[in-house]
Amino acid sequence: MNRRIFSFNIPVYQLLVILYLLTATGCMRYLTQDRSKVLLKNVDIDQTLAIAKVDLERHKKGSSLTMWAIRDQLFSPSQARLASELYFDYVEKLVSDFDRWHFTWAIANIYRQGDDSVKNILKQAYFDAARRARTVHNLADRMVNGDKLYLGDAHGGGRAYARKHVVVPGNLDYIQSYEDYLAFRKKKDRRDRSKRSKE
Repeated sequence: MNRRIFSFNIPVYQLLVILYLLTATGCMRYLTQDRSKVLLKNVDIDQTLAIAKVDLERHKKGSSLTMWAIRDQLFSPSQARLASELYFDYVEKLVSDFDRWHFTWAIANIYRQGDDSVKNILKQAYFDAARRARTVHNLADRMVNGDKLYLGDAHGGGRAYARKHVVVPGNLDYIQSYEDYLAFRKKKDRRDRSKRSKE
């Protein structure tokens, strides 16, 4: 098999070997199958879903990562409904396979770990995500449709992203509110504009 993914020009089997080596050497040290290791005490899913919507509206690469960062937390039925709405509102607008992979993975994990009420609400989004992941690439298919659940921030980059996008009041490793995120976003956008103007 020599199927290529993304625009990296890397065959899937080579990517799987690379991912295995990264996991074995500790680079993927935050990837686990144990949910108790990834649940965040006092996480505010409502505020984080508001952040996810802001990110998705930006239509840039990486815009699905906030949903991915909270995929293993506990969702109420109303939060699952909003996750489903965000999925159907934005999945067709995502700019990269990377985002389609991470958004489908997010919906799959929320569905598969949810209670019956969450599963009922997310059923259509989950079925769409499962179908869509098969068309993105083999790794996305494995994360979404495989027998094992892959939980956690995966690697240092995922952890750093989560800490700037997931609201966990009282845990100073994470942002404290939606307003904190908006201030961070404004500062980052200003810095990015300044950087582009100097180029």
